[in-house]
Amino acid sequence: MIETPDCLMYSIKGSVPHLTPDNVRLQGYGGISVILEQVLQADQPASFSKWPATASSKFTLADFLHLRDLVLFCDLRDFSSLSSSSSKLGSNTDRHVLLSTLKGVRQLTLGEYLQIVRQYRPDIMVSLADHIAETKELDQKRVRKSINRTLKWLDQILLERRGEDGRIEDRKVEEAKKRKKEKKERQRNMTKEHQQLDDEEDPNTPVDVQPIATEPWTDVAVFAHVQGAHYEEERIWSAVETAKRDGVDGFIVDTNSLTATSTKNEILKCIKVSIEHLPAQKPRLAYGIRAPENVLKAIALGVDLFDTSYPYQLTEDGKASLYYFGDNPYSSSPTSATNLSSNNRWINLWDEEHRDKFVSILDGCECCACKGGRHTRAYINHLLKTHEMLATVLLMSHNMYQYSKFFAAVREAVKVGTLERYSEAFHETFGVEPARTGEKHPAQIAVEASLAKRNQRFDGAETDEIEATGTSEKSSKKRPKEEAGVDKENKKVKPTESEVGVEDGS
Repeated sequence: MIETPDCLMYSIKGSVPHLTPDNVRLQGYGGISVILEQVLQADQPASFSKWPATASSKFTLADFLHLRDLVLFCDLRDFSSLSSSSSKLGSNTDRHVLLSTLKGVRQLTLGEYLQIVRQYRPDIMVSLADHIAETKELDQKRVRKSINRTLKWLDQILLERRGEDGRIEDRKVEEAKKRKKEKKERQRNMTKEHQQLDDEEDPNTPVDVQPIATEPWTDVAVFAHVQGAHYEEERIWSAVETAKRDGVDGFIVDTNSLTATSTKNEILKCIKVSIEHLPAQKPRLAYGIRAPENVLKAIALGVDLFDTSYPYQLTEDGKASLYYFGDNPYSSSPTSATNLSSNNRWINLWDEEHRDKFVSILDGCECCACKGGRHTRAYINHLLKTHEMLATVLLMSHNMYQYSKFFAAVREAVKVGTLERYSEAFHETFGVEPARTGEKHPAQIAVEASLAKRNQRFDGAETDEIEATGTSEKSSKKRPKEEAGVDKENKKVKPTESEVGVEDGS
């Protein structure tokens, strides 16, 4: 169960970055987002017949990932990635969408997607959508086409979930194309008279395609994408039409097509336009809203669900969260946010100033990194500079815990009616999230350069060892020269067998 507003844990290949399963359960989140293009294998769905069967039900994705105690949310694409979410995959068609998988770009049809959903059986699946890549200019005609295509796929998916044949119209189109192709092949060897007779057949003869009985999967909730890019008219139309569909359990408000050219305020304005035309009793999710102050603005607009890509982003940068929402629970702590002079929402533990600070990240924090003062800032600074993975484990645990506490405080403020007051206080205390430039800390650059140099040295030693055993390409290329008579030790050319034979007169 997920109380809103809240987050779905961001994952990579079904695993929360840097955290072990037991630590994941300590963070206080009820759901996890799994991206299908990351976990989908090249031979799926064809290989599903080889999956093991359990006693009560099919072997599901939750069984495979050991996530049965969490709400499993599945979307096709990773729109929460720290890198650009609009990889240049090409354009979708009426027949398929494009995915960026481990083995390259892959086409996925609606039929294949339905097979995947029936086998994976997540708690929540996201309907197929025709996402438009980020560009400087988006044509309104292309935006409307993407909305129509997305709505068509949504209708088909909702029919299939009820156990009806949602793809019968597609099969009729395919059958009509097949007949047309067969007719052309047939007429190649006909005389003109026979071709005329063949053409006189009624072209409006209905294509007879029988419906196929399908397996219902009403135990899986369906979330639908609400699109429209930066066009207010298209956003309203997409929201209204999507909300009309009976059986939609939640909505995902499009932000992907906005991030290339829009500011945060423009994105929030577009989100507001969409949400105003969506039912309030159903959850609304928005990707790409990371910084706490932007989360608060989105919650005020009506967004219910976010993701944890923000604490992951901080962890990757070597930063530790200090922010809070509501009354300061750490006011007496010398390491609290209000007792710091510089940016007080987080600290960067790559900074040299933490080298000799033998205090916890945040006194009073109950995360496994801070509790009991067992890990100090100086220790984590040391771990970062020695490239120990425990550094990111501790940072991710702390940042995820603080983000969870932030949302718990927000939910309490919503209940008692203090959200607006505390949001203003948060902005006064912590200001605006500094822009993330993507540049690494100088200390991090130095560590990575040292590691690269060490790896090159190891690679060179390994190459020398291979050559010493006579199994490398270089040694194999040298061997024919030695056989030809080059005496490397004496720097002289030995006579060949033929030359010896000539001198002996044989």
